[in-house]
Amino acid sequence: MQVVIAGGGVAGLTAALALARQGHRVQVVDRDDSPRPADVAGAAAWPRRGVAQFQQPHAFLARLFHELERGLPDVLDSLRAIGVPQVELVDGLRAMWCRRSTLEWVLRGTAEAEPGVAMVYAAVREVRVDGGAVTGVELADGRVLPADLVVDATGRRGRVSRPWLQEVVDSPADEVYTSRRYRLRPGASFGPVNRGVISVAEGDGYTLLVFPHDADVFTVCFTRLPDDPGLTGLRETAAFEAATRLVPLAATWTDADRAEPVSDVVVMGGLRNTFRELAGSAPLGLQPLADAVCTTNPHFGRGTSLAVSHALRLAGAVAAAPADARSWRAELDAWSRGELRAWFDDARRTDEARAAMWRAVRDGGGPAVGRPPAGPEVPHLLVLAAAGADRTVGRAVLRHMHLVDPPEALAEVRPRVADLLAAGWLPGRPVPGAAASAPPGTPSGAPGAPAAPPRRELVEALRPELGSVASTA
Repeated sequence: MQVVIAGGGVAGLTAALALARQGHRVQVVDRDDSPRPADVAGAAAWPRRGVAQFQQPHAFLARLFHELERGLPDVLDSLRAIGVPQVELVDGLRAMWCRRSTLEWVLRGTAEAEPGVAMVYAAVREVRVDGGAVTGVELADGRVLPADLVVDATGRRGRVSRPWLQEVVDSPADEVYTSRRYRLRPGASFGPVNRGVISVAEGDGYTLLVFPHDADVFTVCFTRLPDDPGLTGLRETAAFEAATRLVPLAATWTDADRAEPVSDVVVMGGLRNTFRELAGSAPLGLQPLADAVCTTNPHFGRGTSLAVSHALRLAGAVAAAPADARSWRAELDAWSRGELRAWFDDARRTDEARAAMWRAVRDGGGPAVGRPPAGPEVPHLLVLAAAGADRTVGRAVLRHMHLVDPPEALAEVRPRVADLLAAGWLPGRPVPGAAASAPPGTPSGAPGAPAAPPRRELVEALRPELGSVASTA
């Protein structure tokens, strides 16, 4: 077949490689004509216009490792060859410490070397349709590329399939990311990692995340409400550095003897949870992928994992019935409305619960935790928080966070969390009478979930650096 893929990011490149290796002729159309850097070091400054999260912190989950191992094992080999660290988790699960820019640099290089893939640097104007099926795409410069399959991998705006997409859910993620990148000094090593691929310190009105990457680089990231005036000052370098000194986990990682900053403070906001479906009038042979269908808060790093999963499922559907566009549509729709929608709903419910808790703290109350009744009524956030208090819960939460088990699998450990609550445990406190238990996948000797100071202490620490900026809190 002739395949045109609009968008040269993770989803588009994955689909291109998988389809080309079935013998199809694939053209990847990307508006960004910035050349792939000569080496992976240059990828850190690669100006990928239109990819807002390209230089943001990135978690390479076990689900992503598994999907690539199954569908594109040479991509994993290339990542290992350039020194990307592999992380061993529980139950034989593996992940990597890898920047988004490194992953895309390897995918682009692999695609450029693939005989059946051609890169076309242009913008798609519209999809050509005849008799209810796609026939190709028209580019902004007037050229027409014939196609039996048109893949929309243009990201959250879904520019190519937008005329046939219908919004099902669109809600704010209610979280802003403020981050800065650091590099280890010669001879230094990473700090403690308590969640396998990231390290986390949960505050009562914010979260501190540390993302280890490849090439001795890591990112420190504070997440907060978009409408929290007391923490908006984190975007200022002096305030950000003051905050890293106050949170013990961040202070350990960013100690001047361990690391030095290599970027400015970067803010990412305006995040939304969106889920779309193709209307019944959509032409056969048109298939939106990844963010064109589903976007969620990147807090848990699910985007690239689900993008690769989506792309490989499209390739699998085509391989199973190469001439049956109707079957491709049916299989991809079933996966989107099933597993993908389940992960979307899980992320959205988590966002809503976290935002409600943080707003209660911002408005002068305490975290809305309480002690819920036993059984399945235990709130989702409490189950996640219990990962550091009990190894069985920790194992289940780790498998959940890495998209290995379906969201409903967490129901199996809710009664166990209820027992912890009945024994007097609350988030941020040890289980009375029990020894501390680090989550599975934690390197030997590393602590469990490190404590983070209350929001009010963080706000007070920012005031001297910001003067009147933080005084409105």
